[in-house]
Amino acid sequence: MQFYANKNRQLLKTVLFFTVVLVIAFLPVSSFLFFLKNDAFNGYFPPKFFMSESIHAGYLPLWNPYINFGIPQYGDMSSGYWSPITWLIAATVGYNAYTLTIEILFYLLISGLGLYQLTSVWQLNKNVRIIAAIAFMCCGYMVGHLQHFNWISGTAFLPWCFWAYLQLLDKFSFKNIIRVALLFYLFVASAHPGIAISAFYFFLAYLIFHFFENKNNLPVAARIKNISIAHLSFLLVFLLLSAGMITGYIDLLPQFVRTEKLSLADSLLAPTSVQSWISVLLPFATVKNNNFYNTDIAMRNSYFGLTMLLFFLLCLFKKKNNLQKFLLVTGWVFALLSTGGIFKTVAYKFIPFIGYIRLNGEFSIFAIFCFILTGAFELNKHLEQKKSFTGTLQWIYYGVEIIVIAAIAVGIYKAIQSKESFFCNLKSITAQQGISLKLKLLIDAISFYDTLWIQGFIQLFLLWGIKWCLRFQSWGLLKRIVVADMVLACLLNIPFTGVGKASVAQVQAVLDKSPEGIPVPKLIPIINNEKLSIEEEGLVGSWSLYNKQIGTTKFVPYPIILKNMMAYFDKDAITSKENYLNKPFIFTDDPSASQTTIQSFTPQKIELTVTGSTATQLILQQNFYPHWFYTNGKEKKEVTSFGLNFMSAPVNKGENNISFLFEPSGVKWAMLLSAVVFVICCLSLLFFSFKSPFPSLQQQ
Repeated sequence: MQFYANKNRQLLKTVLFFTVVLVIAFLPVSSFLFFLKNDAFNGYFPPKFFMSESIHAGYLPLWNPYINFGIPQYGDMSSGYWSPITWLIAATVGYNAYTLTIEILFYLLISGLGLYQLTSVWQLNKNVRIIAAIAFMCCGYMVGHLQHFNWISGTAFLPWCFWAYLQLLDKFSFKNIIRVALLFYLFVASAHPGIAISAFYFFLAYLIFHFFENKNNLPVAARIKNISIAHLSFLLVFLLLSAGMITGYIDLLPQFVRTEKLSLADSLLAPTSVQSWISVLLPFATVKNNNFYNTDIAMRNSYFGLTMLLFFLLCLFKKKNNLQKFLLVTGWVFALLSTGGIFKTVAYKFIPFIGYIRLNGEFSIFAIFCFILTGAFELNKHLEQKKSFTGTLQWIYYGVEIIVIAAIAVGIYKAIQSKESFFCNLKSITAQQGISLKLKLLIDAISFYDTLWIQGFIQLFLLWGIKWCLRFQSWGLLKRIVVADMVLACLLNIPFTGVGKASVAQVQAVLDKSPEGIPVPKLIPIINNEKLSIEEEGLVGSWSLYNKQIGTTKFVPYPIILKNMMAYFDKDAITSKENYLNKPFIFTDDPSASQTTIQSFTPQKIELTVTGSTATQLILQQNFYPHWFYTNGKEKKEVTSFGLNFMSAPVNKGENNISFLFEPSGVKWAMLLSAVVFVICCLSLLFFSFKSPFPSLQQQ
């Protein structure tokens, strides 16, 4: 019992250490003083919020009636609909501005713990594992993409998947099959499709490397047999876990606008441009000078710490093991893909699915992942061999130091010469009332030249500390310097790329205006639906996603776009004769001869009483989609299309009890299968883990 108590204490200590570092490094987020800006609340939050509201109201969230006249929620590849974590939060505490913020912090935490766990496979030194894990958890990609929720949630599971995959290739067992299938399912269900596609090629490349490396000196036939059995078993469990997700996506694809390869021009958007890679040394310099970087600010930061950078560079000049060679080649391939241009163009033409990835900055996380692991191996070798601060490492260090000093000199000189510096505006900044306004003006006043010398001085002091640690082999202090390095890099960049100026409380105050649960929508003209001020919509996006009324007067940017929905908005929903914005979301085509009353409303079922003096049609302003039916009495029939994208049902003379029903029975059965398999897998893994619960995490 004492043995297990000690293990649990060590596990708790490890998790607590990473949590403290996370909270400090991402303090603008973890303090709730600033909200996650742009896409976080404008795009990723609304479907999660709907799921939460729907589940708490007692409804299965299959159809979301509020996004652009309705979408099948189960077909949404961007919201994490099929992630058990999303369902857990939605079904318990529910989604609000605070829980969404905590969720992103949770993904950051498990990304660090995942890399710490992964490096245990190679039995690296404990300090090396911590240094590498902190570098990954706080790397520039994480900071730059805080608003891109499913980029972070997918990345969080990447090291865990690699760890589980290595276990499966090393030893075929039922436990390893279940574990790798669960983790890959969590990864795919959480990740942006572009990250999932990239991961497919990463793991395929590693499988090929593993096959030809042949550590166990097995004959080709034996290798093929072992790999085939392991992968067929893993894929079987994974497909069972993914039955709902696969069925949901297949159901959506025929109606989805993005089922074809992007145009070449669209596939070259938002790269991590070549010049952006100066962020591996000077990350703060990427927050200014848009013309120089020629890409979105979120795509520029690839920083993974000075220590990892030094040993990554050292690895380039030293003898490498086979795994380092694989990681270097793979990392460079993804780095080149992330830059777009000729490299992405070639991949677009010859590599399947790459043409579906629109934002090339996604590729950079695989480069960072590979480079950190490469540097970790080299640092571990340095520790084990007790090498001194001499030779190649010394020359690399001084080369980096000279570059940093040059950046400081250029930054100061150009700031003075051009008078482009926050120093020139200090008087007006200090004259402002309130700390938040002063900080805002200070951030706006910082110039590109300021970023060079500010980051340069920070890096110079950190380099001196790293040099001292390497010279005197003080590895505990080096770990603390790495923490300081990554914390400072996060804190400097988050205000520019991660958070907006409002607080989480201010965002929640806007969200609190949303009606509770799933109320019965009002039968008022769509043009009269409640709206917010421009400032409030700047925080949470279109109010049509939250006001619990159906319909919108203009297209709301959202990744899931149905073909008929796009046709409707292409016709200009505001001015076209084929829109019905002056009508309620349910109306008859002869309103003077009928009266409509909503008896009950759920996202999947609307019960109505329609009384008419003549036969007419009842129109529901929801996107025409398979699995919608109507009943008028006992018989159930498929709805008919109306106009460009709506649906209708016939109304007889007299009183009609009409229901509109959304019943995707195939998706629901597949969802049930996935849920049952997931529970069985979790219980099985729990049973197997009683005797060996994550031993490497317990060695802090």
